[in-house]
Amino acid sequence: MTSFIDPQLSATPESKHSSRRRSSSRVTGSHHSRTRLIQVLGIALALSLMINLLMAIALASYVRKANLASGVSGSLRQQLTDFSEQSESQTSQIKTLEHEIKELTLKRLPGLIGLNYDDVIQVDKQYVKNIVFTRTGKKGAQLYEYKVVLENRDAALQPAFKILLFDRNGVQVGVSELSNKTDRGAITRLDQDEVRSHYSVVRLPDSSEPEYFQIILL
Repeated sequence: MTSFIDPQLSATPESKHSSRRRSSSRVTGSHHSRTRLIQVLGIALALSLMINLLMAIALASYVRKANLASGVSGSLRQQLTDFSEQSESQTSQIKTLEHEIKELTLKRLPGLIGLNYDDVIQVDKQYVKNIVFTRTGKKGAQLYEYKVVLENRDAALQPAFKILLFDRNGVQVGVSELSNKTDRGAITRLDQDEVRSHYSVVRLPDSSEPEYFQIILL
């Protein structure tokens, strides 16, 4: 008859102690691994918190500087806006005054025509069709050249007229004349349906600036 022996009963005391030591070693190793992992995670968390703190400080500094710069910029923008509004107001007042002066001058001296340089100004006064004024000469020499176009639709005639120049206040500052006297460069005859041009130059005082003119037929 075969007999069976229980392994637990057959194990010696030394083998039992060895098994306990191995089991204890595995538990201790696992505990140390968890400890190291926790330490690493703790260090990583601390670094993360420090980095976040530094970023928060930097962001706060940036916001403070941005607010300061924004305040300065806003102040400059406000000053610029105020200056622009004052300039626009002054420009508007100047234009209003110029318009009032112009109206008063034209009311006081009806028949004046605005003088725009290098523009063909329509006159259409009998045989005087149009006129062009141009500044000429050197600096300090107030010379004004004009070309007047004459067109006669009636019977033949001898043209003669005066061109009077006025400043913005309606003060006469110059005059030019096309005389009917032959010794003064007159156009002796302007036939019917004939077109001719007349050139002349007017010299004015240095402080004078014509803004209006008037043509008077002689």
